[in-house]
Amino acid sequence: MSPIEQSDGFPAAVAPAREGAVFPAGSGARWRTDWDSRIEAVSGNGWANAVASTVLDGREVAVIGTEDATVRMLDLVTGLPVGEPLTGHEDSVMGVATTALDGRPVAVTTSRDGTARVWDLAAGEQIGQMLDLYRGPVNAVATTVLNGRPVAVTAGDDGTARLWDLATCEQIGDHLVYADSEVWAVATALLGGRPIAVTSEAEGPLQVIDLAAGRPLGELTGHDGLVRGVATTALDGRPIAVTGGADDTMRVWDLATCEQIDSRPTTEPSAISAGLVDGRPVAVTSAQYVLADGPRHDNTDRVLRVWDLTGREPAGQVVDGPWFSEAQTVTPRGRLLVSSYAGLAALTRH
Repeated sequence: MSPIEQSDGFPAAVAPAREGAVFPAGSGARWRTDWDSRIEAVSGNGWANAVASTVLDGREVAVIGTEDATVRMLDLVTGLPVGEPLTGHEDSVMGVATTALDGRPVAVTTSRDGTARVWDLAAGEQIGQMLDLYRGPVNAVATTVLNGRPVAVTAGDDGTARLWDLATCEQIGDHLVYADSEVWAVATALLGGRPIAVTSEAEGPLQVIDLAAGRPLGELTGHDGLVRGVATTALDGRPIAVTGGADDTMRVWDLATCEQIDSRPTTEPSAISAGLVDGRPVAVTSAQYVLADGPRHDNTDRVLRVWDLTGREPAGQVVDGPWFSEAQTVTPRGRLLVSSYAGLAALTRH
């Protein structure tokens, strides 16, 4: 059974995981499960660590990085696997991002094996690899376009964030970040037409980096403690970042000014995603489930919260099963993808 929270932290309902049930808190809207397939059908015996989406042959598909070192695809209409699992990583796949290379949909994945790899999704094969440059796991990846060419930004346990040309799989310039601690997360955005990245370090500030210049533009300061989750979207035509910290807050930042524009309490969100749903910017957080004035439950008991960043509606909570992973994303078409031990679901707001 899975908890479904109201915005005040009290349970609103309990639903069987098999139903893929999704309920809002306060807004009157509903999220409907388009499909709900068992995680075993997605990732063998592995846990889903990361998920992204793209369009392949006219259909929207999910690209999933798993604990069993494979990359898998699912059709978001039918929930059925697309092609064979992509193999090559030698350890867990930790990050997934998608883009286009020479007109072809590709995925970039990062792994605990210390590499990042590029995959041709139509051909179902690896086409490139960033070799032997990381000392330890590569935690996250984000993609964007720089001077007309697709690039990726990766974040590693060795304290670096790096910029890569995806056509050549060569590093561009020096390290964007060279820290004394792990770089956990990275997200990209456009600021005045310029590609930028936002990075999160284990010990240090959130940095906003100009990718063309290869230098910091500013810092996002205000969290008290560690920040593991970073995502970007747009609000009123401005690029914004959404972050989640150990200080039990989700914060929203104006990337043009590096100023905080919103802060909302939520239990130590470990995963953050953001995007547009029905034209409105939303953030999605995954966090430990907590009763009001009560203890935190263990990591197997988690709740998803969907936040309307315009402030015109209360936050709603969604649940599709117990034991959420950190694999979630908002697709360009406004679906919410979320995985758990109970399954991987594509959710649509109605």
